Amino acid sequence: MSAVLSELAPVTNEQEIIDECQARFKLASEAESENRKKALHDLEFANGDQWPIDIKRDRDADARPCLTINITDAMVRRVTNALRENRPRIKFHPIGDGADVDTAKVRNGMMRHIEESSGADYAYDCATESAVRGGWGYVRVGSKYLNDRAFDQDLAIFAVPNPFTYYMDPSSTMPDGSDAQWAVSSHWMSRQEYRLRYHDKDPNGWQFLGPGDDIKDWANKEEIRVCEYWRIEMRETTLYQTTIGNLFEDELPSREQMMADGVEIVRKRKTFRNHVQWFLLSAAKVIDKRDWPGKWIPIIPVYGRQCNINGRIDRKGMTRDLLDPARMYNYAQTAKTEVYALMPKAPWMGVDGQTEGHEDDWRDANRKPIVFLAYKPVQLPDGTMAPPPMRQPPPQPNAGFAEWGESTRSDFLAVAGMPNDPGQDNQQGQVVSGVAIKRRQGMTDISHFDFADNLTRSLKHLGNVISDLIPYFYDTQRIPRIIGDDGTPSTTTINEKVVDPMTKAVQKVKNDMTAGLYDTVVDTGPAYATKREEASASMLQLLGTELGKQVAATSGDIVVRQMDFPEADAIADRIAVTIPGAQIDKESDIPPKAQMMIKSLQAQLQQATQKGMALEMELQAKTKITEIKEQGATARAHMAAVAHAHDTEMRTQTTANDTHVRAITALHDTNTKADAARDVASINVEGKILDTHLSQEHERAMTKEALRDADVASHKND
Repeated sequence: MSAVLSELAPVTNEQEIIDECQARFKLASEAESENRKKALHDLEFANGDQWPIDIKRDRDADARPCLTINITDAMVRRVTNALRENRPRIKFHPIGDGADVDTAKVRNGMMRHIEESSGADYAYDCATESAVRGGWGYVRVGSKYLNDRAFDQDLAIFAVPNPFTYYMDPSSTMPDGSDAQWAVSSHWMSRQEYRLRYHDKDPNGWQFLGPGDDIKDWANKEEIRVCEYWRIEMRETTLYQTTIGNLFEDELPSREQMMADGVEIVRKRKTFRNHVQWFLLSAAKVIDKRDWPGKWIPIIPVYGRQCNINGRIDRKGMTRDLLDPARMYNYAQTAKTEVYALMPKAPWMGVDGQTEGHEDDWRDANRKPIVFLAYKPVQLPDGTMAPPPMRQPPPQPNAGFAEWGESTRSDFLAVAGMPNDPGQDNQQGQVVSGVAIKRRQGMTDISHFDFADNLTRSLKHLGNVISDLIPYFYDTQRIPRIIGDDGTPSTTTINEKVVDPMTKAVQKVKNDMTAGLYDTVVDTGPAYATKREEASASMLQLLGTELGKQVAATSGDIVVRQMDFPEADAIADRIAVTIPGAQIDKESDIPPKAQMMIKSLQAQLQQATQKGMALEMELQAKTKITEIKEQGATARAHMAAVAHAHDTEMRTQTTANDTHVRAITALHDTNTKADAARDVASINVEGKILDTHLSQEHERAMTKEALRDADVASHKND
């Protein structure tokens, strides 16, 4: 945001602001004094301090029991826990002036993010507990930076654990405090933080306290108490109706800018506008001051039960009417316990002297599990022996005690709006359905529906306050986190300018947080997780009926998606592929029924197209078959003519080839015979030459042999 908390113009006289705050604080403290005293007592009573001081003091002095059976707190928690189980949820609906459904969805997601990030459930619980127990509580709206390095801020919802530190304008008559013109609150701040922020402007702190807030040590060494003062200042201004919307005088562009943009003023009127101011005060100093955007003080009361008695507003919670019934019940249970505790045990009766020597055993007979008791035989005056000691029956308590205790308990439950305990109407062996149990619970809760209704009314005003502040805190383009109805987080771009690519002019602003009027509605009933479990059980029952097959065929993915087990979404996604209705785009601007009609027409068109394509393919196939048959007949005739011509040519060619072959064969035979004769002659000549060579070699070998023999013979002769 550009400037959420701008500094106020210098206050001409700070003392006037301090005096005004102190005077208004005194006015609220006096107007609420009686309610605060009673509420403080109610809180202490519900917490267990249920006996009057003088009675408790007397009983303690006499060492008598003083029991506290704190069913009051149990009854209160039954109401507050029911409200916790079904926390209302804030939603925004577009009503005009440029508001649209898509932007409303983004606002709803941002609202859930604001609640999640600031722990709004704790703030709601604190306000509800205070309203049910004491008569009223508070929730407040503030802001915080996204992180230490950020300049953007988020709205936040803060808890008020102690409602006695807040003082609202007593002239406010609206049940949600929307008409309050001022408020005063005080809180503790560490002195170290105080010095860092404000440099010891006034080390004494705030010193004005009221019932429930009257801590004696209003300042100590570690902490200092400071006061927040909110007030609304009515300022006269002029409202202009222009061609770009209704604008106040301080929002109107300059004359030159209006002429350049073509903005014209249609009409105007005088009016008044709320300006909210915030001051941080000590007893004598204005420590800090700011202008707060928006038109309401961001403190929202949550009231319990109110009654206007002779012009005086009496506020109370559930505890107030339970004081006397709870005291009666405590008295009855204490008296019954006291009677039973003081009632003697079953006595022993015997003759004097029978326990002589065994006094300790008989004294402990009613306190210890003694197995054997010995006694001394005693002779009576008439000479007979006295019978052994005998245990006498214990005295029975007054039957009226039980009836008294039960009647006080019934009175308490009746006043508490819970005449019967859960299951008290069930007879032994009787089977009671879940529907019947819920119906009985609903009859019980209707007695305390006013608390839930008052919380819903206050949360509606809380939504109005946040919706009024959103244009100031989310006025720039950014990507905040949003949370869906099912708790799934995501991100989206807000204040996104859509620019014409040709002219570069801004055509529109997507998800514009600074424009449009939105109405706040509060959704009550079970939370999303509870609804999901109930839906899953109902769908499974539906599958067992005659419609089960149709439901499974058309909505099987929805049934599986409602089940809470791992990979349920993955299974649902696979089923959704086979279901046409599952292809609906929930984010589309086209309504689901129109999408179904479009998809049905598309399916019909696709079927008609497929049928036409099939007919066309069949016609093409028949035409192709005819063409193939005709081409086959022509081809066969051509092939027959070609084959006949080829046969004739082949026969002629074959005759010529046979004559040629025979001539070639004859010539080849003649050549072969001549070659063979030449080969034989050559072989004969070569054979003869080889024989001649062999004969010559043989002769040389024989000659060498003869010479060797002759040589050997000559050596012998010598």
